[in-house]
Amino acid sequence: LINHGIPVDLMERVKKSGEEFFGLAVEEKEKYANDQAAGKIQGYGSKLANNACGQLEWEDYFFHLVYPEDKRDLSIWPKTPTDYIEATSEYAKCLRLLSTKVFKALSIGLGLEPDRLEKEVGGLQELLLQMKINYCPKCPQPELALGVEAHTDVSALTFILHNMVPGLQLFYEGKWVTAKCVPDSIVM
Repeated sequence: LINHGIPVDLMERVKKSGEEFFGLAVEEKEKYANDQAAGKIQGYGSKLANNACGQLEWEDYFFHLVYPEDKRDLSIWPKTPTDYIEATSEYAKCLRLLSTKVFKALSIGLGLEPDRLEKEVGGLQELLLQMKINYCPKCPQPELALGVEAHTDVSALTFILHNMVPGLQLFYEGKWVTAKCVPDSIVM
């Protein structure tokens, strides 16, 4: 998506905050660790696990609910870098507006009432926006690893704020196709 209405400087702040978070010492990041076994899925995590193909996932990530504001748990949001909460909060508001625009365009394109798809996914009151920042550190044996294994997102819409590093692939017409890196765009 281009001409999406999200300020480029805000997108850069979000990317910079994520990069700075993953640059912290492990002990600092682990203050925000999730606990999958206890059902606490929000927070910092690291994956190094064999997938079905025998390759390793090689990623750190930070996952949390960003919208609506009254359902967020700011206690698990990083305090460092200092701009993380503000930048992510502003970005979430912009993504919420973009979601409405996309749902409206899709609804009209399908010959439905303009607000139909958004209503179907919960409307203004119930639509949840979750954010996952993936970080793939340099791998000492890249031939053995993937960043994130092949998967299907379970969300109605997925917006990807990329860092201009090629690697995202989509399974399209029976083959893997690398997504184009277009400056200032968001992959949907």
